[in-house]
Amino acid sequence: MKTDFLLLILLLLVSACDSTMTIEEEALNFAILPHPKSVTDHGKTVVLSSESGLYSDNKELYLLFGLFRSEVKKLTGLELEIAAQAKEQADLIFSIDSTMSREAYSIDVGHPTQVMGGSYEALLMAKTTLLQLFVKDGEQLKLPMVSITDHPDVAYRGLLVDLARQWHSLETIEKLVDLAAFYKINYLQLHFTDYQSYTLPSTAFPNLPTPDRHYSVEELKDLNYYAELRGVTIIPEIDVPGHSSPFVKKYPEIFAIQDTASNPWIINMGNEAVYEALDKIVGEALDIFKDTPYFHIGGDEAIFNKVMDDPKVQAYILEQGLEEDVHELYRHFIVRMNEIVKKHGKQMCVWEGFGPEGKIEIPKDILVFEFETNRYLPNQLVEDGYTVVNTSWKPLYVVNQKKWEPKTIYEWNMWRWENWWDQAPSFEPIQVDRSELVIGAQMCAWEQKEQVEIPSLRQRLPAFVERIWNTEEEISFEEWKKRIQVQDVNLSKLINDTRQDSLLVGHNFRKEMLQ
Repeated sequence: MKTDFLLLILLLLVSACDSTMTIEEEALNFAILPHPKSVTDHGKTVVLSSESGLYSDNKELYLLFGLFRSEVKKLTGLELEIAAQAKEQADLIFSIDSTMSREAYSIDVGHPTQVMGGSYEALLMAKTTLLQLFVKDGEQLKLPMVSITDHPDVAYRGLLVDLARQWHSLETIEKLVDLAAFYKINYLQLHFTDYQSYTLPSTAFPNLPTPDRHYSVEELKDLNYYAELRGVTIIPEIDVPGHSSPFVKKYPEIFAIQDTASNPWIINMGNEAVYEALDKIVGEALDIFKDTPYFHIGGDEAIFNKVMDDPKVQAYILEQGLEEDVHELYRHFIVRMNEIVKKHGKQMCVWEGFGPEGKIEIPKDILVFEFETNRYLPNQLVEDGYTVVNTSWKPLYVVNQKKWEPKTIYEWNMWRWENWWDQAPSFEPIQVDRSELVIGAQMCAWEQKEQVEIPSLRQRLPAFVERIWNTEEEISFEEWKKRIQVQDVNLSKLINDTRQDSLLVGHNFRKEMLQ
């Protein structure tokens, strides 16, 4: 895969001088998702051909050009060229402008078309906007003559996929990367470990990976490259101290508490060898995912039964001067893990698993993914100074039969938490005042077989992204429905997958989309 893209750099062809035309044609309709911050329609059409050339004086962008050319061919069957010799011979000129903010970009469609961005990642998003604008007409590509300036309202736009409960092939994960990139999602969290399996490789603990359900180092490095090339950063998650049956089963001498029969689900937070082992395991994962700024340790739903009866735990709490309280030991564990993750140069992420009460202070330099609101309410987290990602159970969880239609997602906002369970505090929605401490949101696909992921996410994810790209509503849901019908067809061509969701939640999803 790397070789293919590097070979594209060598395809430096000169475009013909008459490869772009401007015509006085009725303006084309366009359906960009998410909706850009500013669009000016000049009422004309620019026509490109297979001889139209891409140009940049920044050679690092030739990988982007290789990706762009392949995607244009998938969408239209036409191949753009790469103009190497002179800017004057180019039809689409890409450049990085260091005066722009990192995720800002602009497109000025004309003769030539100027594409500028504050970073490589911004130009990737501009490239995607161009893909969404293209209309094929015979052997020509038409673009509406528009001027666009755009940037996201939030820095964190995430998707989680659960690989531990249901095995996913690399082909499916790559499709999910393409889906994320097409709608300008910039983080993909991969839930690699849980009760059911441990899907990461390990040299330090070779028995830990689940047979026939784990990925190799090379496979994951290739996947990471595939994602980074498309502007999607993978966040690895190893779920501890709960959800940790594989650790306990494969290496009980390190990870198990004494009464494993009563509690085989939690690792021993009172064994120093556990911290030494986790240091190695975290390091192995981050050697694969070098570019991620984050590492997720899970940290939720730990079962504490019989933990305090363990002799090693009893000795450890005396040595550390901890109270004989399992919740204080758990808070201590979070602090220790934060030290390990920071040692590896990353910021630690956790699910909402700790509460506001406790003598051991949970550090403020972690990132809290707030989901069910049963332990620490989102307004309290913000008031107490924690940085938060909204992963509200409703409507952002996509879980087999329990998932919400796009209209419900579209009516949500980034400072709102809600839970479908009538015993949860957010069964009555919790609306938090706007705060810079809420840095974004994440849609979470849990427990689903890989065959279900693309169908269930392909229209829910863009509804979610629209609400965080533009935190102030820019287009109506009715307008969004028109646009998704256009872009979903393009997505099918890009990922070679036309499957649609057939699960009905609340009311007929397909009927809603046609109304």
